[in-house]
Amino acid sequence: MTVTSNNAKFSSQGIAAVSEDFEATFLELWPKIFSVLFRILGDRAEAEDLALETFWRLYQNPPSKRENLNGWLYRVAVNLGFNALRSQNRRTRYEEQAGSLALEDNTAARPEDELERAERRREVQQTLAQMKPRSAQLLVLRYSGLSYTDLALALKVNPSSVGKMLARAVEEFEQKYRQLQGE
Repeated sequence: MTVTSNNAKFSSQGIAAVSEDFEATFLELWPKIFSVLFRILGDRAEAEDLALETFWRLYQNPPSKRENLNGWLYRVAVNLGFNALRSQNRRTRYEEQAGSLALEDNTAARPEDELERAERRREVQQTLAQMKPRSAQLLVLRYSGLSYTDLALALKVNPSSVGKMLARAVEEFEQKYRQLQGE
């Protein structure tokens, strides 16, 4: 990719070549980036918005090395997702204090299974928000189907340390989840 960060100037390769590179990258990686964001947020519309934001950032200011593109995109997407999740958690606390959340709950009539699934998703999101950012990112990316190599690139760590980091992240998640459950 040859877009520079300085007012989106293009190199001698030309606008058409840059557009083709970007389009090919977008088409190839969109499903994976969207999937990661959807797993973090649990909301399709917000995941789509943040996936678009991720690719907009790529277009505006691409990484310097082509081989780091996948890791760079995952890192940007996960950071955007967790920022949105933190923002959402703050917003929810404020709404609960004002009593508006109780009104929303009374108007939403969903089947029992959907309520249980939504509650479990909320608990998982709360648990992830309480974890160390790197551990939470590692779990979300791994359970989104990334390989250890992709995880290492996305988190800028040595591939041989991913297994141990993942084991620690799982242990941290289990501990935080049990605390949330009151065990």
